[in-house]
Amino acid sequence: MGDRVSKEEIETANDIHVVDYLESKGEKLKKEGTYYRHDEHNSLVIHENGKWFWNSRGTGGFGAISFAREFYDLSFQNAVRDVNNQGVTREQSVERLKEQSTQKRGFIYPKEYESATQRNVREYLTTVRALEPLTVEALIRKDLIAEDKLKNCVFKWKDKDGKVIGADRQGTVKMNNGNYFKQVVSNSKEDGGFYFDVGKPNKIALFESPIDAASYYDIHKPTDIRLQSMSGLKDRSAATAIKDLVKESSFTGINIEKVIFAVDNDEAGNKFAKRWEHVIGITERHSPKSKDWNEDLQKKKEIDLQRNTTNEIVMEMER
Repeated sequence: MGDRVSKEEIETANDIHVVDYLESKGEKLKKEGTYYRHDEHNSLVIHENGKWFWNSRGTGGFGAISFAREFYDLSFQNAVRDVNNQGVTREQSVERLKEQSTQKRGFIYPKEYESATQRNVREYLTTVRALEPLTVEALIRKDLIAEDKLKNCVFKWKDKDGKVIGADRQGTVKMNNGNYFKQVVSNSKEDGGFYFDVGKPNKIALFESPIDAASYYDIHKPTDIRLQSMSGLKDRSAATAIKDLVKESSFTGINIEKVIFAVDNDEAGNKFAKRWEHVIGITERHSPKSKDWNEDLQKKKEIDLQRNTTNEIVMEMER
């Protein structure tokens, strides 16, 4: 009968949104209004309704299967299998479409998708990401992180009034391709981001992800600081975060002493920090030893564990 896929396999793949498929494959996309643009192929755009166009090649289509055939040069059967093998569920794609339908009304946080428990979030953040349990509990207590019904960790972006204006979603269970699901929730405020305050902030530190912000806190235990994620390297998010804290300081009477750029230790992060050094004169560059702060934290926890194990052995031998 040759190489065949079942009707059920085809229907399952047809239910997966092409953007969810691409994000699960690790492809980088930029949101531009109602379209997504591929980071490396500028002429490749995907409408939020699932239609895609590769203008430089004069091709286009609808859905993940046709995209996989063109972009990855797969047969129909292998395209169906590849879409289904990424671990994306129909529920995720349905949720994406619901979020997109709210675009004209602005961001609306889907509170109804929250789980009643944070068990998977606690396990992932403390075991896989090595965050301190007290830090995780504090963020849960402040309603800054939650677990959704798909076992994702949701990092809420809040404004000064406590309204949720956006969110990062981070998977806590590996997908079939070995990666963790990760996305900025559709229609999140473009210049917003996750943040939390320690004490009464007289400085602000900027990071590329919520987990890096929390990791930096666990490593350095800074005081009187705002730890702000930009969910990438975003000039608008950096500018808005700095401006908001300066504006708040005019009411609190607290002088802002400095802006810390604690972005990744790579070429892009270093260029970003250097550029901002020329824009404002009160910047500091705090660079992780590894690529990012969570890698630093995980290595620190490994060293601490080895040291504690060695000490226990020595104590046992001395008895």
